[in-house]
Amino acid sequence: MRDIAFIGVGRMAGPMARRFTARGWPVHLLDPDPEAVRPFRDDPLARVHATVEEVAGHADVALLSLPTPAALEEVGEQLTAPVANRKLRYVVNTSTAGVDTTRDIATALEDVGLSFVDAPVSGGGAGAARGSLSVIVSGDPDAVAACHPLFEVIGSHVTVVGEHPGQAQVVKLANNVLSLGALAATAEATTLTSRAGIPLDLAIRVLDVSSGRNSSTAEKFPDEVLTGRYDFGHPARAALKDVALFTSLADELGLTTPLARAVADTWRLAVTEGYGDQDCTRIVTMFQRLNGVDRG
Repeated sequence: MRDIAFIGVGRMAGPMARRFTARGWPVHLLDPDPEAVRPFRDDPLARVHATVEEVAGHADVALLSLPTPAALEEVGEQLTAPVANRKLRYVVNTSTAGVDTTRDIATALEDVGLSFVDAPVSGGGAGAARGSLSVIVSGDPDAVAACHPLFEVIGSHVTVVGEHPGQAQVVKLANNVLSLGALAATAEATTLTSRAGIPLDLAIRVLDVSSGRNSSTAEKFPDEVLTGRYDFGHPARAALKDVALFTSLADELGLTTPLARAVADTWRLAVTEGYGDQDCTRIVTMFQRLNGVDRG
């Protein structure tokens, strides 16, 4: 299996595709935004396509990296359409799409003879570039085994959590509500420390060696906030989508989840306040602005 396609070439898939071409693997790319594929135009190992049908005729495996469940459903429907001389055998979803959407697409693809692997990734754009993503995997064992070499190119932690599509999504949603909750909580907590006169960099340094340590004190604040980059690669609107998928699943399972709902309300506020298309780390800026607090 040598011909790999990426359908959706955004902040995550672009760096992932680069890791394959750097290792001599040909990649096939499809994205509705010409700017997303422009960096690959001069790469002899990259071929840009115009349709899903073209991709299915040239690639053995397609990795999907799409922004919303609706976008995934649209591509899934196109992949099930009849294609002359179909080469495609495996479809791998690396997006956070929720359990129901994932299961529905897996069933539809399997009905037309395509193997589906649920493999959402975590680690941001920087992790994608470094090949240090966490790849959370579920699906038919034979399909998972066939795709495992691909996961080793993009991830330093590849964990199979089950044999059915959707199981990986469950773990990914749990991860995201923890990660995004920690980011929002750290932003709120450091708004207080800044208002009280503690410089932000000092507060983060202390928190990161104390019991409040989390992925935001360890990485997002030092790498994105304190540097002024604000470029983790996950917009606030996507953060809200992820947490909403968690609370929706919790409702289906009959669970009481007050903390997750508070996290969802916080990200909903960020979108309402105009930060929807900005990087999720900008939630720090939102708290500072709403409270009239300088960065400190």
